[in-house]
Amino acid sequence: MEINAPVFCDIGITENCIFKCKMCRLWESRENTDELSIEEWKYFIDSLAECGFSKVKLHFAGGEPLVKKGVIDVLAHAHRKGFTTVMVTNGFLIDEAMAARIASCGLDVISISLDTLDADMHDSLRGVKGAHAQAMRAIKNLKKEGVKSISILAVIMGPNIQHLVELVEWANNNNDLSSIYLQAISQPIATDKDDQWYERESLRYLWPHNEIELDAVMNQLIEYKRQGYKISNSIRQLQVFKTYFRQPNKLGMDMICSQGNYVMYIRPSGDVLLCGSRVAVGNIKDSLIKDIWYSTEAMVRREQMRNCKESCLNVLNCFENKKLL
Repeated sequence: MEINAPVFCDIGITENCIFKCKMCRLWESRENTDELSIEEWKYFIDSLAECGFSKVKLHFAGGEPLVKKGVIDVLAHAHRKGFTTVMVTNGFLIDEAMAARIASCGLDVISISLDTLDADMHDSLRGVKGAHAQAMRAIKNLKKEGVKSISILAVIMGPNIQHLVELVEWANNNNDLSSIYLQAISQPIATDKDDQWYERESLRYLWPHNEIELDAVMNQLIEYKRQGYKISNSIRQLQVFKTYFRQPNKLGMDMICSQGNYVMYIRPSGDVLLCGSRVAVGNIKDSLIKDIWYSTEAMVRREQMRNCKESCLNVLNCFENKKLL
């Protein structure tokens, strides 16, 4: 099978974070210091351009990317090299000065995590008092500084299911925002794999168990999408969310995963993955990204992924397309 250049690169620039989100457990670990330096990240971006991968979209995430000292310099470097750049952030560190720096670095899209307009609920889900208020301030600060595109990212889960319609309506009518993107709740990050996690007593509250309520909300969101609301998800994806919440472990049964043909993940340590659930195919500290992408190990991993039938939230939430869903 012929493998073309990648089109999407997820850069996990740090796993450190200042939040204690209910849907993630990275914060329970000790601070991770095994991370690439800013200069190493810049060298990686240079290597992407030099080997002909200049069309790949760079998606910066974490953890919380803004806790990584120097991340703005990396974003600016990527912009100068001609890459399209996106960053997902909780917004907590975006005061006026940070908003100005973000605007000046050429970032194409910034996505702020906001799960509900209910401040107390959002703060509880994100584990930090004031998270909601600062997210709102971040949006205003970014708009004031002229950031090109400001988006909202909301996770569909049990506690906020009744709040999603209101959130989408608010985002659609907010001139400061370009769009809202919805993701389905998955097993909390950095927890041991458990196919029945959503039935466990400690995590059950995160799952939208009321199917009647879920269908009513999703049907309304689908209708809003048809009406042209600023929802980034496709109608197909919103429909698949409904199926997923009924049968979360059967999402992969009828698909062939080709994600490894066009997506790569770079972890803070420099490890390169084609699938977040499988072992790395190389490390950018040891090899050029082009050599890793076309390596025998990468070809083996792609074949494993094509034969995989696990329920895959990366596909559902991030790389939805007709071949996969």
